[in-house]
Amino acid sequence: MEVQVRRQRMVQIQDQENVYASKKINGAIPTKRQGVTVRGALGELNTNVQTQREVNVGKVAVAAAEFEKKATINRGIVRSNYSHVQSKVNTGLTTKTVIQPSSRPPLRREESTAGLAARAIVRTRAALKDAQNKPHYTKETNPLQVKKTTQDVKKVTKLTSLKDNVKECKSALKSIPKTTVESLCKLKIAENDETSSVQKQENVQIQIISPPKLPEDIEDIDAGDKNSPLLMSIYIKDIYKYLTDLEEKYPIEEDHLKKQAVITGKMRATLIDWLAEVQRQFSFVLETFHLTVGIIDRYLQVVPNVQRNELQLVGVTAMFIASKYEEIHVPDVSDFVYVTDNAYTKCDVFKCEREIMSKLDFCLARPIPLSFLRRFVKAAHGTSKNHHLAKYFVDLSLVEYSMAHYRPSELAASAICLSLYLLSSKKISDVWTPTLSYYSGYSLDHIIPIMVKIAKIVINVDNSKHKAVYNMYSDNTVAKVSHLPQLKGDAIYELAKVSLS
Repeated sequence: MEVQVRRQRMVQIQDQENVYASKKINGAIPTKRQGVTVRGALGELNTNVQTQREVNVGKVAVAAAEFEKKATINRGIVRSNYSHVQSKVNTGLTTKTVIQPSSRPPLRREESTAGLAARAIVRTRAALKDAQNKPHYTKETNPLQVKKTTQDVKKVTKLTSLKDNVKECKSALKSIPKTTVESLCKLKIAENDETSSVQKQENVQIQIISPPKLPEDIEDIDAGDKNSPLLMSIYIKDIYKYLTDLEEKYPIEEDHLKKQAVITGKMRATLIDWLAEVQRQFSFVLETFHLTVGIIDRYLQVVPNVQRNELQLVGVTAMFIASKYEEIHVPDVSDFVYVTDNAYTKCDVFKCEREIMSKLDFCLARPIPLSFLRRFVKAAHGTSKNHHLAKYFVDLSLVEYSMAHYRPSELAASAICLSLYLLSSKKISDVWTPTLSYYSGYSLDHIIPIMVKIAKIVINVDNSKHKAVYNMYSDNTVAKVSHLPQLKGDAIYELAKVSLS
């Protein structure tokens, strides 16, 4: 009976365990306290984490607990055995070394490098020992020399201080034999043309040529510009000397249209007067207009037989090139085509641009009168009114064909001299000071004939068909210099009557 009772109890216990296991597998969760929730980031969460489980005490539970203990012990043994085997496979060592954290602070950079150096020294010492035990001799080496070298290497491998290193360096320098230096000096190298040229270049001494001293009666107009880097006072004199050399290199001949069968001086004047209006419409700087005239004259001088219908294309293309050279914001080609009333196309402008640049050897280095004029106004201590009036004289001269062969510096010097003369009550000889003569490079006798021609052009402006430059200098921004009463006074008329013979 007792055995049957025990068997029934065992069956009941097993049935209860099977029911609990089936609940666990099917996802049924043991009972929890309902109604206790907390608002979390992802919604409402249940705070009852501990589940109420039934504790069944019996032989089956005890057996299960013992089985779990044995399983955990066996897993630990297996893991330790596996890690041991894995360490052997990875490192090739029979035992696994365990690195324990030390309480010593981390090494500094100097200590770490010192440890590396010490290890390197140990390696070198071991290599030296092997070399001493098994020396390798050749036909040219002696055993005594090998011993000496090994001893020297041992000395070097010792860690020495800075003082010891300095002493060793001094001793090494003293130990260098003088015979080797003398033998090197006695060597003779075969002299070739290349070696002799190289020696000559090495023997050439670079001499910095200082600028020539100014005469006593000449003012140094750049003395006060040393603190301004934009004025380039150190080498400004060399720059203007270079510009005068370029004037001689790219001259405009007198009557340079003599090779043209169709183009005349009047047609050229009409073109340049129209370009002055275009320059004003596009609000170009004056440098663009001056450079345009220079490009046109150089091209017409080189290329003969330019046709009448091609002259306006040459002029507008020259201004297109000059605008790309001088302006910050360049108009589109279609704007230049529109200015010509669509007489040409974009392809015509591009084709003419390639033609002009090829004929000029892609060089636009010929200086313009405005560059020299600013320099001469500074030398004369002129006012802004003098400067605007001189620019007016220069632009009128650019339109006139008979003035095209004069150098830009000659036009600038004559224009500033005439401006100073008309706006003052001085004589011409008093206006053209030695300082102006020195910095311009022209005497008064050289520029008076040019001044006479400019005076005649100014007087005949009212009767001329070309009014673009006159209208340009009627603006308030240039002090309306074209309407000055001095341009119709006795001084300019007397100068215009001077004979050029």
